Amino acid sequence: MTDPTTARVRFHEGHSRTGPMTWGQRAIWEVIRWLPPDDDSLNQLGWAPVGSATVAQVCDVVRLLVERHESLRTTYTEHDGGLVQHVAASGEIEFLLCELGPGDLAEAVAPLGERIRAGAFDNAAGLPLRAAIGLRAGVPAAVAIAASHLAVDGWSFQIVMDELRAVLAAGPDGPAGLRERSRQPVDRAGFETSEAGARREKRTLDYWARQASTVPASMLATTSTPQQLDRDWAHIDSPALALAAHALAARSRCNTATALLGSTALLLASHLGEPEAALRVIVSTRFKPEDEEFVGAFNQNAIVRLHVKDESTEQFLSGAARTALNAYRHSEACPVRMEEQLEEIARRRGITPGGYCFFNDIRFSAEERNAPPPEIDPLKLPTQLDEALPRTRLTRLDHEGRQSGAKFFLFLDGLRESCALTLCTDPRFLPASAGDFLQELERLMVRAAQSPGTPVGELVDRLRRRPRGAHHD
Repeated sequence: MTDPTTARVRFHEGHSRTGPMTWGQRAIWEVIRWLPPDDDSLNQLGWAPVGSATVAQVCDVVRLLVERHESLRTTYTEHDGGLVQHVAASGEIEFLLCELGPGDLAEAVAPLGERIRAGAFDNAAGLPLRAAIGLRAGVPAAVAIAASHLAVDGWSFQIVMDELRAVLAAGPDGPAGLRERSRQPVDRAGFETSEAGARREKRTLDYWARQASTVPASMLATTSTPQQLDRDWAHIDSPALALAAHALAARSRCNTATALLGSTALLLASHLGEPEAALRVIVSTRFKPEDEEFVGAFNQNAIVRLHVKDESTEQFLSGAARTALNAYRHSEACPVRMEEQLEEIARRRGITPGGYCFFNDIRFSAEERNAPPPEIDPLKLPTQLDEALPRTRLTRLDHEGRQSGAKFFLFLDGLRESCALTLCTDPRFLPASAGDFLQELERLMVRAAQSPGTPVGELVDRLRRRPRGAHHD
């Protein structure tokens, strides 16, 4: 990769607008404030090939997206004790132009992408977006986009990238095929401060209060002081886990993410000796037609409480799906009020709050989420699972950081031919390493898939009697 030059294009769209932050923006604002000042771990990054487009045409495509989505030209400040978003009506987008190395385009553009992703955004000034164009022999080959998490969550960044690819594919004839734009964040903030928004928030806060008042203390209690930042991280890549998740989802009539969510809760409750587990699930909250294509920080938390009963795995996971859907309906509220309420309820119960268990499905692309499930022959499944197990790859990760307020955080990274999970745990909370937990989750789901109708208690008892496996690096 050569030293870059720059190109610039101006955008202009309507008038500047100002309003309060949305609940989703406030949630990310609180996380960013918790991070070190120069932390860039939440920055979003993507790239796309540009076909036959010229540099000017690529710049115009990005300009179109910045004009189309107000969050891509919004800054955020504290003003008179309140948090404010300000949408710029005009400004300038700067592009890095850089010759790429030879070979595969994805590998060649990666260093350029990391170059624009690196470094925290100044969310109070400038655009929350950076762009670069990778050249080959002076001709555009790829465009890379980095964005602040305050401007986009993972879901909406994929909306932006999908639109980028669609407009580039349309060529000079224009942005064919773009869906109608959803309401903008300032308009969403207007709803949240309305009477209808207040009613929705109250329903959510009341629901969370009922859960927090009776959930096991282990689901709320902190385990660390500010000086105890160490966390155990591990990653598993398992074809057997993917096959088991698809089989259990089909039998239980739920989706694969719910099959993993329910199985995780079952195993977590078993480790803690609790009759239930409560997981905070990151939800995209795009429930209404006016928000389906919403571009902005929109994710919030749902609290999913799953009780271990004397029932089959299929019944347990079917119930988990119903419970999760109800929890998702009660996830929209100001995150600050939600956390304050949680803390107040916990303290009334004699619990020092601040440690929670999270599940986050970060498969944002339509291709990943809409991939057709594999055809499963029930007669061949047990053998296929046994044959797939040796291909599991379990890795202990060397991470320094931790997730805000979390003592257990499971990421669903991918689920097609193989299931990719990353787990962060607090060693003072879970009586197993992150790697051991992932390995046990694989064994639990494989055994459940091989033994239809087996009671969940029996599955867990069998697992508990087995010695834990060693780490794999």
